Amino acid sequence: MALVRAFTIALFLMFVTTATSAQGQPAHGGHEHGKPLEFKMPTTYKGAVGEIRIRLHEIDELIVTKKLADVHAQADVIQKVGNVVGQLALKADSGVPKTAIKEVNKAGRALAAKFDAIDLAGDSGDAVGTRRVHGEMVKLAAVLEKYAPKDYVCPMRCEGEKTYPAAGKCPVCGMKLQDVLSHMDHSPKHGGVFFMAPDQTHHLEGTISETYEMRIYFYDEYTKPILADKFTGRGTFRAKEPETEQEIVLSVEPGKQFLTAKPPRSVKFPVSVKVFIDFKDGKEPQVFDFDFDGPSKSSAGHDDETKGQQEGKGHGGS
Repeated sequence: MALVRAFTIALFLMFVTTATSAQGQPAHGGHEHGKPLEFKMPTTYKGAVGEIRIRLHEIDELIVTKKLADVHAQADVIQKVGNVVGQLALKADSGVPKTAIKEVNKAGRALAAKFDAIDLAGDSGDAVGTRRVHGEMVKLAAVLEKYAPKDYVCPMRCEGEKTYPAAGKCPVCGMKLQDVLSHMDHSPKHGGVFFMAPDQTHHLEGTISETYEMRIYFYDEYTKPILADKFTGRGTFRAKEPETEQEIVLSVEPGKQFLTAKPPRSVKFPVSVKVFIDFKDGKEPQVFDFDFDGPSKSSAGHDDETKGQQEGKGHGGS
């Protein structure tokens, strides 16, 4: 009798545990997820596009920091917003041309439909797969951004988060106003050290190989690649073993994808590299300092890289 009573109690406890678990957010791919992110559903097309852009940026940061399990919550917001962005585009003040409504609705639905793929990749710890789906989502979001009215803000936030409907200069400091959707992605594309240039327009990334080849890649304010033949550079290699300081001149590689240079004499890690980049804007070359403890390692999932992060740090100046 005691055995029957114990068995009955065990079944009851199992039922209670299962019921309690079911009250939380449904599991996906065998993983339990916490509470969904609290956010305010956008009521305008511009707001929806901005929300999607922010969430994609957050996912990019999670991939870089290898917090793939947290991708679910961000992707969930994108799914919800993506499903309504077409409706918001129909509003008279959305700024979306009637001829583009179908394209916008299709892109929004396709973006929302990427939820399962990126959620599954994140849950399984697949950084390469997560990055690949994220890239597909960024392309779909670009379709939506194409028709979103722009807001401009001072990069120094002289007036807080006050925005302007057109490009111009900050009335306080005189700096060029920038699109609020720019400068949101500062993750390395080649496993290197990433900078936003002091001109508030360009970005650049420095990498170094096992053979001490230095490469400088260039990007615009939306971190889209720029051909390197638009710029010139020179610099200084410093190493502790042997203690040395060597001048270098950066040249354009044949494909024009980056500037490159190697020290004239052999060195060993760690090395420091000071680079002077002429952006051909009529101003003095801008200065960037890189410290490398070892060769750069390719970032997971980018076009020509497969894994890892970069062992180094740096800072830019003028």
